[in-house]
Amino acid sequence: MAQVAPENSIGVFDSGLGGLTVLREIHRLLPQENLIYFGDTARVPYGNKSAATVIRYSKEIVQFLLARNVKAIVVACNTASSYALETIKQMTDVPVIGVIDPALRALVRTASPQAIAGLIATRGTIQSGAYPAALQRLGGKQKLVTQPCPLLVPLIEEGYTEGLVCELIVRDYLEPLVRQGVGYLILGCTHYPLLAPLIRRLYPQFHLIDSAEETAHELAAVLANASLNRKEGTARIELYVSDMTESVRMLKDRFFAGKVDIFTEAQLAEY
Repeated sequence: MAQVAPENSIGVFDSGLGGLTVLREIHRLLPQENLIYFGDTARVPYGNKSAATVIRYSKEIVQFLLARNVKAIVVACNTASSYALETIKQMTDVPVIGVIDPALRALVRTASPQAIAGLIATRGTIQSGAYPAALQRLGGKQKLVTQPCPLLVPLIEEGYTEGLVCELIVRDYLEPLVRQGVGYLILGCTHYPLLAPLIRRLYPQFHLIDSAEETAHELAAVLANASLNRKEGTARIELYVSDMTESVRMLKDRFFAGKVDIFTEAQLAEY
Protein backbone atom coordinates (compact mmCIF):
# COMPACT_ATOMS: atom_id res chain seq x y z
CA MET A 1 0.00 0.00 0.00
CA ALA A 2 1.12 3.54 -0.69
CA GLN A 3 2.57 5.58 2.15
CA VAL A 4 -0.63 6.81 3.74
CA ALA A 5 -1.54 7.47 7.35
CA PRO A 6 -4.75 7.58 9.41
CA GLU A 7 -4.53 11.38 9.42
CA ASN A 8 -4.80 11.51 5.64
CA SER A 9 -8.10 12.44 4.03
CA ILE A 10 -10.70 10.22 2.40
CA GLY A 11 -11.28 11.18 -1.22
CA VAL A 12 -14.83 11.14 -2.58
CA PHE A 13 -15.99 12.11 -6.07
CA ASP A 14 -19.08 12.30 -8.23
CA SER A 15 -20.08 13.65 -11.62
CA GLY A 16 -21.73 16.54 -9.81
CA LEU A 17 -23.09 17.17 -6.34
CA GLY A 18 -25.17 14.03 -5.84
CA GLY A 19 -22.19 12.44 -4.11
CA LEU A 20 -22.69 14.88 -1.25
CA THR A 21 -25.34 12.42 -0.07
CA VAL A 22 -22.55 9.87 0.35
CA LEU A 23 -20.18 12.43 1.87
CA ARG A 24 -22.85 13.37 4.41
CA GLU A 25 -23.26 9.75 5.51
CA ILE A 26 -19.50 9.27 5.78
CA HIS A 27 -19.24 12.41 7.90
CA ARG A 28 -22.14 11.26 10.09
CA LEU A 29 -20.66 7.79 10.65
CA LEU A 30 -17.00 8.88 10.80
CA PRO A 31 -17.09 12.45 12.14
CA GLN A 32 -13.38 12.45 12.92
CA GLU A 33 -12.28 11.71 9.35
CA ASN A 34 -10.83 14.37 7.04
CA LEU A 35 -12.72 14.49 3.73
CA ILE A 36 -11.93 15.78 0.24
CA TYR A 37 -14.77 15.89 -2.27
CA PHE A 38 -14.61 16.61 -5.99
CA GLY A 39 -17.78 17.29 -7.95
CA ASP A 40 -17.34 17.47 -11.71
CA THR A 41 -20.06 20.10 -12.12
CA ALA A 42 -18.64 21.37 -15.42
CA ARG A 43 -19.23 18.00 -17.09
CA VAL A 44 -22.29 16.63 -15.26
CA PRO A 45 -24.15 14.40 -16.07
CA TYR A 46 -22.01 11.35 -16.80
CA GLY A 47 -25.00 9.12 -17.48
CA ASN A 48 -25.37 10.11 -21.13
CA LYS A 49 -21.66 9.82 -21.96
CA SER A 50 -19.70 6.90 -23.36
CA ALA A 51 -17.82 4.45 -21.18
CA ALA A 52 -14.48 5.71 -22.55
CA THR A 53 -15.35 9.30 -21.62
CA VAL A 54 -16.51 8.37 -18.12
CA ILE A 55 -13.29 6.43 -17.57
CA ARG A 56 -11.19 9.37 -18.78
CA TYR A 57 -13.02 11.85 -16.54
CA SER A 58 -12.75 9.49 -13.56
CA LYS A 59 -9.00 9.02 -14.06
CA GLU A 60 -8.48 12.78 -14.11
CA ILE A 61 -10.36 13.20 -10.83
CA VAL A 62 -8.55 10.30 -9.19
CA GLN A 63 -5.21 11.88 -10.09
CA PHE A 64 -6.45 15.08 -8.42
CA LEU A 65 -7.30 13.14 -5.26
CA LEU A 66 -4.10 11.09 -5.26
CA ALA A 67 -2.09 14.32 -5.52
CA ARG A 68 -3.60 15.13 -2.12
CA ASN A 69 -2.40 11.79 -0.73
CA VAL A 70 -5.82 10.41 0.15
CA LYS A 71 -5.92 7.15 2.08
CA ALA A 72 -9.05 5.81 0.36
CA ILE A 73 -11.24 6.73 -2.60
CA VAL A 74 -15.02 6.46 -2.69
CA VAL A 75 -16.50 6.55 -6.19
CA ALA A 76 -19.78 8.22 -5.20
CA CYS A 77 -21.17 8.00 -8.71
CA ASN A 78 -23.07 5.01 -10.05
CA THR A 79 -22.05 5.62 -13.65
CA ALA A 80 -18.37 5.90 -12.74
CA SER A 81 -18.72 2.87 -10.46
CA SER A 82 -20.22 0.98 -13.41
CA TYR A 83 -17.59 1.88 -15.98
CA ALA A 84 -14.42 3.00 -14.20
CA LEU A 85 -14.10 1.19 -10.88
CA GLU A 86 -11.65 -1.49 -12.04
CA THR A 87 -9.55 1.08 -13.91
CA ILE A 88 -9.33 3.22 -10.78
CA LYS A 89 -8.29 0.23 -8.66
CA GLN A 90 -5.41 -0.35 -11.06
CA MET A 91 -4.22 3.25 -10.58
CA THR A 92 -3.54 3.06 -6.85
CA ASP A 93 -2.90 0.82 -3.87
CA VAL A 94 -5.28 2.72 -1.58
CA PRO A 95 -8.71 1.15 -1.02
CA VAL A 96 -11.28 2.05 -3.69
CA ILE A 97 -14.99 1.64 -2.95
CA GLY A 98 -17.91 2.02 -5.34
CA VAL A 99 -21.58 2.44 -4.53
CA ILE A 100 -23.13 -0.49 -6.42
CA ASP A 101 -22.16 -3.47 -4.26
CA PRO A 102 -23.22 -1.80 -0.97
CA ALA A 103 -26.70 -1.09 -2.36
CA LEU A 104 -27.13 -4.63 -3.64
CA ARG A 105 -25.90 -6.16 -0.40
CA ALA A 106 -28.68 -4.22 1.31
CA LEU A 107 -31.21 -5.63 -1.18
CA VAL A 108 -30.00 -9.21 -0.74
CA ARG A 109 -30.04 -8.78 3.04
CA THR A 110 -33.54 -7.29 3.32
CA ALA A 111 -35.59 -8.63 0.41
CA SER A 112 -36.89 -12.15 -0.11
CA PRO A 113 -35.52 -14.05 -3.12
CA GLN A 114 -38.96 -13.72 -4.74
CA ALA A 115 -39.01 -9.91 -4.45
CA ILE A 116 -39.12 -7.64 -7.49
CA ALA A 117 -36.69 -4.73 -7.26
CA GLY A 118 -36.73 -1.65 -9.43
CA LEU A 119 -33.55 0.16 -10.37
CA ILE A 120 -33.73 3.82 -11.37
CA ALA A 121 -30.46 5.13 -12.73
CA THR A 122 -28.81 6.99 -15.57
CA ARG A 123 -28.75 5.46 -19.02
CA GLY A 124 -25.02 4.80 -18.68
CA THR A 125 -25.42 2.86 -15.44
CA ILE A 126 -28.21 0.71 -16.85
CA GLN A 127 -26.50 0.10 -20.20
CA SER A 128 -23.34 -1.03 -18.40
CA GLY A 129 -25.14 -4.04 -16.92
CA ALA A 130 -23.19 -3.51 -13.70
CA TYR A 131 -26.15 -3.97 -11.37
CA PRO A 132 -27.42 -7.32 -12.72
CA ALA A 133 -23.86 -8.63 -12.86
CA ALA A 134 -23.15 -7.58 -9.28
CA LEU A 135 -26.46 -8.98 -8.04
CA GLN A 136 -25.61 -12.36 -9.57
CA ARG A 137 -22.08 -12.22 -8.13
CA LEU A 138 -23.50 -11.49 -4.66
CA GLY A 139 -25.89 -14.43 -4.89
CA GLY A 140 -29.08 -12.38 -5.12
CA LYS A 141 -32.13 -14.10 -6.63
CA GLN A 142 -34.38 -11.04 -6.77
CA LYS A 143 -35.82 -9.95 -10.11
CA LEU A 144 -34.35 -6.61 -11.20
CA VAL A 145 -36.43 -4.25 -13.35
CA THR A 146 -34.54 -1.24 -14.71
CA GLN A 147 -35.74 2.25 -15.59
CA PRO A 148 -33.41 4.92 -17.04
CA CYS A 149 -34.15 8.41 -15.73
CA PRO A 150 -32.02 10.82 -17.80
CA LEU A 151 -33.83 14.00 -16.72
CA LEU A 152 -33.41 13.62 -12.96
CA VAL A 153 -29.74 14.54 -12.55
CA PRO A 154 -30.01 17.82 -14.51
CA LEU A 155 -33.12 18.72 -12.51
CA ILE A 156 -31.43 18.06 -9.18
CA GLU A 157 -28.24 19.87 -10.19
CA GLU A 158 -30.42 22.92 -10.90
CA GLY A 159 -32.00 22.67 -7.46
CA TYR A 160 -35.34 21.10 -8.41
CA THR A 161 -36.19 18.41 -5.88
CA GLU A 162 -39.90 19.09 -5.38
CA GLY A 163 -42.84 20.78 -7.07
CA LEU A 164 -45.10 19.98 -10.01
CA VAL A 165 -42.33 19.55 -12.62
CA CYS A 166 -40.43 17.03 -10.49
CA GLU A 167 -43.62 15.20 -9.58
CA LEU A 168 -44.69 14.78 -13.20
CA ILE A 169 -41.27 13.49 -14.29
CA VAL A 170 -40.94 11.14 -11.32
CA ARG A 171 -44.41 9.72 -11.96
CA ASP A 172 -43.58 9.19 -15.63
CA TYR A 173 -40.48 7.20 -14.72
CA LEU A 174 -41.92 5.20 -11.81
CA GLU A 175 -45.42 4.26 -13.01
CA PRO A 176 -44.02 1.47 -15.24
CA LEU A 177 -42.30 -0.01 -12.19
CA VAL A 178 -45.55 0.07 -10.22
CA ARG A 179 -47.28 -1.83 -13.02
CA GLN A 180 -44.56 -4.49 -12.89
CA GLY A 181 -45.08 -5.14 -9.19
CA VAL A 182 -41.89 -3.56 -7.86
CA GLY A 183 -41.64 -3.57 -4.07
CA TYR A 184 -38.04 -2.45 -3.57
CA LEU A 185 -36.63 0.61 -5.33
CA ILE A 186 -32.88 1.04 -5.66
CA LEU A 187 -31.84 4.67 -6.00
CA GLY A 188 -29.12 3.91 -8.53
CA CYS A 189 -27.66 7.40 -8.63
CA THR A 190 -26.28 9.35 -5.69
CA HIS A 191 -28.32 12.38 -6.75
CA TYR A 192 -31.61 10.54 -6.28
CA PRO A 193 -31.77 10.55 -2.44
CA LEU A 194 -32.57 14.24 -2.79
CA LEU A 195 -35.84 13.09 -4.37
CA ALA A 196 -36.51 10.45 -1.70
CA PRO A 197 -39.08 12.55 0.22
CA LEU A 198 -41.03 13.11 -3.00
CA ILE A 199 -40.82 9.43 -3.98
CA ARG A 200 -41.95 8.31 -0.52
CA ARG A 201 -44.93 10.65 -0.68
CA LEU A 202 -45.97 9.51 -4.16
CA TYR A 203 -45.16 5.80 -3.72
CA PRO A 204 -45.27 4.80 -0.03
CA GLN A 205 -45.41 1.14 -1.11
CA PHE A 206 -41.77 1.21 -2.24
CA HIS A 207 -39.00 0.16 0.12
CA LEU A 208 -36.20 2.54 -0.89
CA ILE A 209 -32.58 1.39 -0.97
CA ASP A 210 -30.02 4.21 -0.85
CA SER A 211 -26.39 3.18 -1.17
CA ALA A 212 -25.02 6.17 0.78
CA GLU A 213 -25.38 4.71 4.27
CA GLU A 214 -24.29 1.24 3.14
CA THR A 215 -21.23 2.69 1.41
CA ALA A 216 -20.25 4.63 4.53
CA HIS A 217 -20.41 1.45 6.63
CA GLU A 218 -18.34 -0.47 4.08
CA LEU A 219 -15.75 2.32 4.07
CA ALA A 220 -15.57 2.24 7.87
CA ALA A 221 -14.92 -1.52 7.82
CA VAL A 222 -12.25 -1.21 5.11
CA LEU A 223 -10.40 1.54 7.00
CA ALA A 224 -10.54 -0.45 10.25
CA ASN A 225 -9.20 -3.59 8.57
CA ALA A 226 -6.31 -1.57 7.09
CA SER A 227 -5.65 0.23 10.40
CA LEU A 228 -6.30 3.53 8.62
CA ASN A 229 -9.21 4.85 10.67
CA ARG A 230 -8.53 8.19 12.36
CA LYS A 231 -9.19 7.76 16.05
CA GLU A 232 -9.99 11.31 17.11
CA GLY A 233 -9.80 14.96 16.15
CA THR A 234 -11.91 17.52 14.33
CA ALA A 235 -12.64 16.70 10.73
CA ARG A 236 -11.45 18.93 7.91
CA ILE A 237 -13.83 19.07 4.94
CA GLU A 238 -12.69 20.28 1.53
CA LEU A 239 -15.11 20.65 -1.38
CA TYR A 240 -13.84 21.17 -4.93
CA VAL A 241 -15.92 21.61 -8.06
CA SER A 242 -14.98 22.02 -11.71
CA ASP A 243 -17.55 24.79 -12.21
CA MET A 244 -18.85 27.14 -9.52
CA THR A 245 -22.54 27.93 -9.99
CA GLU A 246 -25.33 29.23 -7.80
CA SER A 247 -26.89 25.76 -7.60
CA VAL A 248 -23.51 24.44 -6.41
CA ARG A 249 -23.49 26.95 -3.57
CA MET A 250 -27.09 26.15 -2.71
CA LEU A 251 -26.56 22.39 -2.49
CA LYS A 252 -23.34 22.85 -0.53
CA ASP A 253 -25.21 24.90 2.06
CA ARG A 254 -27.99 22.34 2.15
CA PHE A 255 -25.58 19.59 3.16
CA PHE A 256 -22.61 21.23 4.88
CA ALA A 257 -23.53 24.76 5.94
CA GLY A 258 -20.87 26.05 8.33
CA LYS A 259 -18.80 22.85 8.21
CA VAL A 260 -16.61 23.34 5.14
CA ASP A 261 -12.98 24.47 5.44
CA ILE A 262 -12.31 24.83 1.69
CA PHE A 263 -14.94 25.40 -0.98
CA THR A 264 -13.48 26.35 -4.34
CA GLU A 265 -13.28 25.70 -8.04
CA ALA A 266 -10.42 23.51 -9.22
CA GLN A 267 -9.14 22.68 -12.68
CA LEU A 268 -8.07 19.16 -13.53
CA ALA A 269 -5.74 19.86 -16.47
CA GLU A 270 -2.57 19.84 -14.40
CA TYR A 271 -3.34 16.36 -13.07
